[in-house]
Amino acid sequence: MKLSESKVIKWLNRFAGFALVLYIVILMVSIFNSGVPSAAKGIKWYTVFNVKAEEKVKNNAVSINEGLDNWFNKGFLVSETKMSSVSLRFKSYSDLFSFSAITFQLAYLFYFLCIGLLILLVKLFFKSLTKDEIFTRKNVSIIIYSSVILMLLPSIRWITQEFLINCITKLKLNDSGYVISNGASFFGTETLIGLVLLAFGLAFKVGVDIKQENEAFV
Repeated sequence: MKLSESKVIKWLNRFAGFALVLYIVILMVSIFNSGVPSAAKGIKWYTVFNVKAEEKVKNNAVSINEGLDNWFNKGFLVSETKMSSVSLRFKSYSDLFSFSAITFQLAYLFYFLCIGLLILLVKLFFKSLTKDEIFTRKNVSIIIYSSVILMLLPSIRWITQEFLINCITKLKLNDSGYVISNGASFFGTETLIGLVLLAFGLAFKVGVDIKQENEAFV
């Protein structure tokens, strides 16, 4: 049976196509919709996840001795990460089009464009499989480009949060009672997956080269 006749491959291709269409719809809504609730005042609203937020005044401070006692003697421990979602609302066009806001918005958009490009590459890969095009240089490029994007995602996320914090600081928008800091890591799970995928892509490239050499020899 040819790979193009596989129902699994066909459904994966359709699912990737659906994911791509859904992504485009979400992206368009995000760009052209303010995101601000009708009852609230504002021009544009952005939400960033996994930002570290701590209260400026802590009511329940734990002493060092108490913390050590909990660590060595308790059977169940909870470590607070203080990771939160931060919603940034621009209330004026002067804030929205300030330099710090523009850099944040560009980084925010670039991150989601990278995700969209990754979905597109997956779609192209499955589409090639439905045509029985497996060991091709096009697929090698798709795999390698996908691995690079995956490895870059944590870094872009970290940079986006840095621009977010800079924007809030420059425009003095933090009236929440929390001190925020970058909660993203420069390296993440995507980095490891990207490295594995890159290794697979390079091995795939060797297979393609051998296949083409054999075909040329014949």
